[in-house]
Amino acid sequence: MNGSLTVLVPNGDPTLLPYVQMVANDFMSKNPGVTIQVQPVPFGQLVSTALTSLRNQNPSPDLIIYYPSQASTLGPYLLDVRPYFTKGVFNLSDIPPSTLLPAYLLDSQGGVVKISGVPFQQVFGYVLIYQKSIFENQTLANEFKSKYGFDFDPTKWDTWDKLIDGAQFIQSQNITKYALLFPDGLTQSIFNGYVSIFYTYAINDPCTQVPQSSQQGIPVQGYWAFFKLVNKTIVPTINCTAGVQALETYKQLIQFQPPIDQQAMEYDQLRDLFLTGDYAMVAAWTSFIPIYNNASLSKVAGNIGVAPLPSVATGQAPTFIGINPNSKNPDLAADFIAFMMTAQEYKKGAELYGFMPATFSGMEVAATVNNTAWVANFIPLLKNMTIPNLQRMALVNYISNFFTDLRPIFINTVADYFRGKISAQDAVNYIEQQWINLMKVSS
Repeated sequence: MNGSLTVLVPNGDPTLLPYVQMVANDFMSKNPGVTIQVQPVPFGQLVSTALTSLRNQNPSPDLIIYYPSQASTLGPYLLDVRPYFTKGVFNLSDIPPSTLLPAYLLDSQGGVVKISGVPFQQVFGYVLIYQKSIFENQTLANEFKSKYGFDFDPTKWDTWDKLIDGAQFIQSQNITKYALLFPDGLTQSIFNGYVSIFYTYAINDPCTQVPQSSQQGIPVQGYWAFFKLVNKTIVPTINCTAGVQALETYKQLIQFQPPIDQQAMEYDQLRDLFLTGDYAMVAAWTSFIPIYNNASLSKVAGNIGVAPLPSVATGQAPTFIGINPNSKNPDLAADFIAFMMTAQEYKKGAELYGFMPATFSGMEVAATVNNTAWVANFIPLLKNMTIPNLQRMALVNYISNFFTDLRPIFINTVADYFRGKISAQDAVNYIEQQWINLMKVSS
């Protein structure tokens, strides 16, 4: 085996870049004729860097790692990997069906015409990560239950109101400097924070047409919930009642941290601030757990618990890897992806970095490793999940400028609502109008 590959990798996730570099080193060791260059890029520059190369038909980078929010923008340019599933290079049955959703491109009848990438990392988010010692204090627990009438236990908080009550109690007790760290960053986290909250209201709002059966297992939530099909036209759903309710709840959740103009909570802040011990709870990606438990960096190491967010708000945020169709070595690129998803690499990544695999077999291996054993509780939920309507859930994949044009409108408008400049109703109305005007739908 001979050839060279370049892999474009976004920065930010503390487990991703180390894992990809480890796999690259191991692959080169097994294949001395192969050279692999790992190319890190800031998250905010990933799409522009990849699009420039793909639109210019450059052969490098050969492999592009991307996230669900970027899938509809990059997917049309990436190689269709279905032949590699057909040939058995990748094992379709080992991938949770819901994990693959963002990579589907469909025709007008709902048939799959392309799979633009392979999910190789499973991230659950947001989850509620908390300092266990606070909630194990029996004096606090008794006082809380006496006041609010339910347990001082984040694993049992099944509504947003309970989480808000819990944060208000902690704040009033001056237990930590801040009660809750919740995403409201102006690059991306405000976007992902909202979709989790919106979904919990959308499943009970007929206006959104979000199927009730999508609640089964870990919710098949995602950006698809922002759109519905009306007379064969894709239209936004966030101007439904659920959209306003979600914004109002969101504003309550960020009241326990510095104001957005003083400190917007992007991924770097979610990753780095909770480990200072200044926050009792954080809504974060599971990929941050290893750094929170790193005793050389974190004041909360060994003292964290993990709970789903209330109201079925915790979903999946898989990481994908796609192949540049102009690569000089597409088969070699596919072989590298397959190697990246082997049990031995997944286990090594879990042991060294706390990396979480995307496949059923990979997660089962990770469940045997101490620092990733928490995934055992999520595997049955993924196995029991169904996709009630593939076409409905892939609607966003048709919107080619979802990440580049629609996302900034959303973020800036929601931020203005948080600043008190506009009402929640005016915010969702403005977003809807701008999205309809700007939306580019691929055929």
